[in-house]
Amino acid sequence: MRFHLSDVFLPTPEEVCALSIAEGEAELEGTVVSFSDSGQERNYFAVVDVVRKQSVVVAVEKLDVIPGDEGRTDR
Repeated sequence: MRFHLSDVFLPTPEEVCALSIAEGEAELEGTVVSFSDSGQERNYFAVVDVVRKQSVVVAVEKLDVIPGDEGRTDR
């Protein structure tokens, strides 16, 4: 999955920047490992393990599938 740093819900984008990722529209890649709800909306957030070995929470609607990455488990 691919998403923008500014779309990270938890931890804050500023906390993620501590990993030396550029601020703003920097793109991150990772693997969805879980989903969480938001009140009445099921599977609203995805828990994503990013390549830099940190888990972040992102709204599912903000995620983009990386072409050819469907079903991969090695990220």
